[in-house]
Amino acid sequence: MLKGSKSVSLSFQSMVGDQVAIYMSAQIPENGKSNSNMTIQDLELYEANKTECRKDMNEFNNMLWELEDQNAKAEESGTEEVV
Repeated sequence: MLKGSKSVSLSFQSMVGDQVAIYMSAQIPENGKSNSNMTIQDLELYEANKTECRKDMNEFNNMLWELEDQNAKAEESGTEEVV
């Protein structure tokens, strides 16, 4: 019998006004390693707003790491995933 695999997908944007500066995404499988990506959509906008954009990037990474840690703890204890 095949067991379905669960995963969590994250998709966020760093916005400056109504423009997207950076697109961020991640796939977090129930088991295995996560895959994340950050793409600068507008280099000029990013360069002019690095401080704000980097805050968004750090916030995204912290969220990703928290979800990864929750999955790792659930896997170690043999319980269902937390996310």
